[in-house]
This record gives sequence, structure tokens and C-alpha cells, in this order.
Amino acid sequence: MSAQNEFQSSAMPTLSLTGLCAGFEDPVQQSQQVFRHVLTALSEPGTLQNLPVSETPEGVHIASYQICLALLDAETPLWIGPSLKTSALVSALRFHCGCPVVDEPERAEFALTTPDFDGDLSIFAQGSHEYPDRSTTLIVQVDSLDATIDWTLSGPGIDGVRRVGIAGLDPRWPAMLADNLRRFPCGVDLLLTAGTGLMGLPRTTKVEV
Repeated sequence: MSAQNEFQSSAMPTLSLTGLCAGFEDPVQQSQQVFRHVLTALSEPGTLQNLPVSETPEGVHIASYQICLALLDAETPLWIGPSLKTSALVSALRFHCGCPVVDEPERAEFALTTPDFDGDLSIFAQGSHEYPDRSTTLIVQVDSLDATIDWTLSGPGIDGVRRVGIAGLDPRWPAMLADNLRRFPCGVDLLLTAGTGLMGLPRTTKVEV
């Protein structure tokens, strides 16, 4: 073995399969089902989609994990918020998806986080007027998508207004979402998750509390 190969071998982190969280039993069919739920969530903002119960790494919502299994691959960099970035989650996603986990949020095509991440939505890739799709899609874990707190949504995909109950977003969020809307066609799209529940908030949605 050459010195260079020896260095690369010793520097490459090993992937432990001990206690590895399972992925999809039928990856093709289940990925397609989750993908359809995601499309519906983004095309009909504020509607609650429910994914089937499955095993997940500790601290990660079922919907969050299944979205990652369905949408991530070796060409989709993922940023994980510090409170969710466990070795169990990283190992599972590396094994089942092969996705690179990046340290810089602006490099991520997807981000998995809790609402209290450090910064605002502008720290993620915003896309450009020529390529608005080159932005980050955020998977944000909230406390509930069926709470009594009223959020009023309007915009494309909504007939008039739609009222939803989202619990767990801190006081920064209304202003951040308003800024995100003003940046259209740039900005980020959000997938909110709570347990098996999924709700989409694309960049085109106006949110009032």
C-alpha cells in the first residue's frame, strides 16, 4: 500500500453497522409513496399528510426520517442541525442513502433541523433568479401540526385562506417566513414534521399569526 493510500485508509471514518436503524423494506415503492406525500404537501400548503409508522433513530421524527430515505442520495448534500446530528442518524443516512453530510448550511440541498437553529433562513442556499431550484429544502421538526394555535396561510395552492395549528416555532418565525416570501423566486421551501405528520410551507406561502 502506498503512503497516500495508507493515509486515505486511516483518515476514512468507519461505518459501524451495530444498532443501525432500518431503512425502507421496499425502497422503490415506499420512496414513491413518500415522494407523492411531499409533492402534495408542497402543492397544497397547510394540508396535513400522514406517513406510516416506522423505526427511526432516536430524536428524529418518523416523517423526517422517511423524507430523508426517499429524497436523499449520493448527490444531495445534507446539513443536520446540531441537536439532531447524532452518530446513529448520520450512520443510518450514510448507509441507506449515501448522502454527504456537510457542515455549511449554504452548501446543503436539504437541511434537517429543529426550529431553534442558530441564524435565520438566509443562512441556507437561496437559489437565484435564473436557477431558483438551487436552494435548500428545510425539514423542520416541530412540536405539533395539529395544535390550537392558529396560523393563517394564503397563496398558491390554497383556496382563500387555510388555518393550521403549528406548535413549536419560536417568535422569530413569522418575520423569517415573511422575509422568505419577499425573496421569491429565491428563498427556501419548508417541510414541517411532527411524528408521522408532514406539512409543506413553500416559499410562495404567506403566513400570518
